[in-house]
Amino acid sequence: MRLIVTISAFLFWIPAFPQAKVVYDKIPEEYSQYLYAHPDDVQWFKDAKFGVFVHWGPYVLKEVPASWGRLGPRPGAGKQARSGVPKEEYDNLYKQFNPVNFNADEWIRMVKASGARYFIFTTKHHDGFCMFDAHNTDYKITNTPFGRDVAREIADACHKYGIRLIWYYSQPDWHHPDCLTEHNEKYRKYMYEHLQQLLTEYGKIDGIFFDGLGTKYYDWDTPRMLKMIRTLQPGIIVNRRWGYGMPGIPYNGDYDTPEQQIGVFQIDRPWETCATITEAWSWTGAKSIKTYETNQRLLIQCSISGGNLALNTGPRPDGTINPPEQRIFLKIGTWLRHNGQSIYATTGGPYKPGPWGGSTRKGNKIYLHILTRFAENADPTILLPPLPSSVKKFYALNGNVENVEQKNGKLRISLDPEKVDPLDNIVVIETEGNTSLLKPIETYSREHKIPYDRVRASSNLNGKNSAQALLKNGKNNFVEGKSFKAWWSASKKDPAPCVEVHFNQPATFNYIALAEQIRNCSVRGFELQYEDRGKWVTLFEGDQIGMDFSVKVPVTTAQKVRLKITKTENGKAPNISKIDFYHIH
Repeated sequence: MRLIVTISAFLFWIPAFPQAKVVYDKIPEEYSQYLYAHPDDVQWFKDAKFGVFVHWGPYVLKEVPASWGRLGPRPGAGKQARSGVPKEEYDNLYKQFNPVNFNADEWIRMVKASGARYFIFTTKHHDGFCMFDAHNTDYKITNTPFGRDVAREIADACHKYGIRLIWYYSQPDWHHPDCLTEHNEKYRKYMYEHLQQLLTEYGKIDGIFFDGLGTKYYDWDTPRMLKMIRTLQPGIIVNRRWGYGMPGIPYNGDYDTPEQQIGVFQIDRPWETCATITEAWSWTGAKSIKTYETNQRLLIQCSISGGNLALNTGPRPDGTINPPEQRIFLKIGTWLRHNGQSIYATTGGPYKPGPWGGSTRKGNKIYLHILTRFAENADPTILLPPLPSSVKKFYALNGNVENVEQKNGKLRISLDPEKVDPLDNIVVIETEGNTSLLKPIETYSREHKIPYDRVRASSNLNGKNSAQALLKNGKNNFVEGKSFKAWWSASKKDPAPCVEVHFNQPATFNYIALAEQIRNCSVRGFELQYEDRGKWVTLFEGDQIGMDFSVKVPVTTAQKVRLKITKTENGKAPNISKIDFYHIH
């Protein structure tokens, strides 16, 4: 049954805002109980692990990024636009927007088939255009040639197929004349009316994904706003982007939202990586689609670190989802149907991520996700610290495993090198007790990582795209997440992109880890080589790198190692954000 409540019934929530900012020394008692969801109400989100995100609006007609493709003021963003579609043209794109092939039922059936458990839809992005039939503005989807309430059809489809629904809503509004001005109280009233409508006219809503940019809590009177939200939709969850600086609270929101990076290992607070399947959040012509393998590994890596993945797609101007992206979602769904027990309703750990992979757990089972590739002649075993409980049983869920044993202070996992799965070898270990009681176990330490002090590249751009960025990125590893602000970019004219690493003295290693910048995972062929008496010897040849690649190689001692890029998608220049070396034994 759809929950329908008229806006007029809730007008008591719209106070006569007397000021642009509502500042508190202490959060009033009447609001404090509404700041956070009850832990039981967040459990579904923690168990879901995988959601689909969609950014869509009239901006797709120009194939520009959502909102950021508008050349105009950007209140709350901290910087002004220097390029893009002139605002007068951008703000009138909706008059041409007619996605005649949009079918919410088809969208959500794809979401269901992908194995995702929830769906996030952009009801209003920073550009202020409403993808729902907002009662208080004409700048909305029902005033387009299309004329239908997209949000309503999506909500109905989600309820039909049992997919949890989260509304994305941007508090900053670059179209509204009063937003974040001395008349912000007028905009705040306008925004509250939107939230009331979205939470009363579309049935059960499971979450709100705010996107407050660099704004403060007092711009939105967040305590009052949260009371309204949680009263209208009891049990709803809200992300952390509700505005900075609220006094006397330990953290913002019910969960964290690292963007375009793999979250850190964190199991004491929910989190969700939101990332794009292409280079941009919205349709820009299907440029740089990440491969299935890269997206699948991203989901696994989020899970072993204790979080969720919200994977974004930008539908086309006609309302359909790009077929290559659909195929990736469906392949993820196929993988989850076979291996979902190692993802859904799990907690990260007890083994923390390392160059070998990571683990998830639930009940008395530990799922080792062995993500590393194995070079020819590399030792096909993984050595981990011992478990504090005995191993009752082990078996392969995906890939293979020959033996698991605890001996000489190590947990030893032996694989068959002829049957190693190139994506993920999942080894299930059944133990004596409840694995949720086990404390996180470090699988390597700092001394296992081999530093280097010089890099040299075949072509070298300036600033953050210099090869020197690889030295600065050395602190970013499997434990600390993947927040790379700089990376090596080869020149577009470089016929043979290559980057060379020099150790201060001959170094011994058996793992090499690589990463590409998340918006440009374009490598489709590469070689890892080391110098031996003046000649380059190939250690490993691979096809894709993606956001986090690792290979176990034979124990090697060398002073110079290089990464040669032999092929990229459509000849794009590669962006490499990490080359790390480890000796783990």
